[in-house]
Amino acid sequence: NNSFQHFKIHPDIKIELIASEPQVVDPVAMAFDEYQRLWVVEMTDYPHGPAEGEAPKSKIKILRDKDGDGIYETATIFADQLLFANGLLPWKGGVIVTMSGEIAYLKDTDGDDKVNFRETWFRGFAEQNPQLRANHPTLGLDGWVYVSNGLRGGNVIAVKEEWSKDAKPLDLTRVDFRFHPETGEYEGITGTGQFGLTFDDYGNRFTCSNRNPCMHIVLEQRDLKQNPHALLPSLRHDVSPSGQDSRVYSITTAWTTSTQHAGQFTAACGVTLYRGDALGPDFYGNSFTCEPTGSLLHRDVVKRQGGSFTSHYGRDHIEFLASKDSWFRPVNMAHGPDGSLYLCDMYRAVIEHPQFMPEELKVRKDLTDGNDRGRIYRLSAREEIKERSQHRPSHLAGFHSQDLVYLLSHSNGWHRDTAFRLLSERKDLKVVDQLRKMLTECEHTPAAISALWLLSNWEQLTTEDIKTVLHTANQKLITQLLKAEEQQLIEDTAYHSLLEEAADLEDGHLQLQLAISTGKMQ
Repeated sequence: NNSFQHFKIHPDIKIELIASEPQVVDPVAMAFDEYQRLWVVEMTDYPHGPAEGEAPKSKIKILRDKDGDGIYETATIFADQLLFANGLLPWKGGVIVTMSGEIAYLKDTDGDDKVNFRETWFRGFAEQNPQLRANHPTLGLDGWVYVSNGLRGGNVIAVKEEWSKDAKPLDLTRVDFRFHPETGEYEGITGTGQFGLTFDDYGNRFTCSNRNPCMHIVLEQRDLKQNPHALLPSLRHDVSPSGQDSRVYSITTAWTTSTQHAGQFTAACGVTLYRGDALGPDFYGNSFTCEPTGSLLHRDVVKRQGGSFTSHYGRDHIEFLASKDSWFRPVNMAHGPDGSLYLCDMYRAVIEHPQFMPEELKVRKDLTDGNDRGRIYRLSAREEIKERSQHRPSHLAGFHSQDLVYLLSHSNGWHRDTAFRLLSERKDLKVVDQLRKMLTECEHTPAAISALWLLSNWEQLTTEDIKTVLHTANQKLITQLLKAEEQQLIEDTAYHSLLEEAADLEDGHLQLQLAISTGKMQ
């Protein structure tokens, strides 16, 4: 593959090709499941969709590395003839999928890697433009699935039979979306994300849009209900410089539709806060954003500031990864079981949608050139990292719940997230005491936070647990307690003196959450 000679990458990092055409074509989203299978969404419909009378062209494939050499050489078509599919989340042996106008659940129940159960859960997301559709279903710590709505909104309603009885249409104008995969509850949330959604270790949500490479959601819509008259300029904060303040350093000669946007973000997508352990400690918690128009992957070093975050560019005047090959079109990322960062490359001649082009360019002959190609890359440190956890269990599916609880402290985010998801799916109350101990005995704060949320989601947090957490000096854990048990803390005056003590702590995120929560006390 001569693409490699065109790459310029951070000197501490190596890039490896792990899948390409014909196994993978037009990859736009991916996820590793508990069996280490790699699920890939292919959006070959882009940009125009099927012609009249033609079947939709999007597919979901399952990729396997059968010989263990790190290359995913075996691909099975799990589902095809999907319209503009663009995101998936493994859930209970199947996948929650975002596609044109809907969120559906697809599952293979007989073990042949092909879908034989399909159920639409929600319908009504806007379908005006394939770049601007609901995407990135992502499980939050609170057990809800978060979705970026793609900027165009829609009127969404639950259509799954058990959820639809009292369902009411939800206007998604200028908001994102979340739903509970067990109860079917759904609501609008602060947004709006175009194509990208990511959480950090502490439950902070980040999103992006064309000109905004990384935005932190500072306040949720529901927090405004106590003061609907508050005039706030925005509920989100640009962590990375946006619009004309942004800078990207492309090494291709590719043009952008707007000359005013040259050298700036114009197609930011797939924002990911890296939480793995294979790039090295300097990269942990950094934000990575794809800029397919400039054929590059941008990196920001993120730091907490007040109740939000700030950042600085990873390197001056040079990108984390860039290519001289203008067909290199990175659009999305995923964490892997080995701690690496995996990158989807649609590999197209043209990535900008014709709707946003001048008239004379809309008839370009090469609008679909490359729609028979696609690449997935693995990014990791050139040198093996000594601090990495040596214990790399491959198949988490057969793990007992007690062992999954231990994995909540793993050094790699994929292990923590997958263990958290499997525990959420099982709701195995036999591990409650084990989770309870983690609130005080676990030195790894993200694990203690995961334990706190699982107990709260399962309604197993006791008064003693809440007091115990309020007595710890762990400000990040206390912040999450305020979010998880806000109603309880407000209503029970026994906690109020402990909350007053917490007000003396200095963490900006805690102070903001205290202001939100105590503001709701009558």
